[in-house]
Amino acid sequence: MKQRVVIFCAALLLIAAGAACQSSGTNRLATAETANANASSASNAAKPTIDEIRAVLQAHDKALNEKNLDAVMSTFSTDPRTVMLGTGTEERWVGPQEIRGAYAEIFKDYDPGTLTTDCNWKAGGADDSGTMAWLAASCNAKDSFQGKARDYKLNVSATVAKQGGQWKFVMLHMSNAFEPPVTK
Repeated sequence: MKQRVVIFCAALLLIAAGAACQSSGTNRLATAETANANASSASNAAKPTIDEIRAVLQAHDKALNEKNLDAVMSTFSTDPRTVMLGTGTEERWVGPQEIRGAYAEIFKDYDPGTLTTDCNWKAGGADDSGTMAWLAASCNAKDSFQGKARDYKLNVSATVAKQGGQWKFVMLHMSNAFEPPVTK
């Protein structure tokens, strides 16, 4: 049960990370958009936009809220080396089949439509070629399980890559090591 709760809590952080690419300072996505405003269209085409990166997160979050396993999996790369990590060393899922199994367990641990997050720290960036991007966030999360409200803190980091012209997760790491969920 502890592992499932940790997995679930980690998955919620993805919802919060959807805003990670909006951060300023270290956010190369935002600064790249500004810096390249006057660059040639060929140069701009290689740079990912914030909206492109956020779209994969929004699709994931929507599918997670709906408990739609196929839609969640469509946000992940089909590469057999794609990995999802939780808090402990035993929480490691490599490849689409293992990641699918992890989400099947995550879906057992919350009521659909109740996931919300508020991220107090966000960062993100992308490589110059526009084929890889990363994000990170620390968030306060809320949901419910069997009608009981829960609050907890989550950290998430992820790497996305272009696959078939679309951004997909190739690495997702979620943890809630600081304190367990509090049921109210």
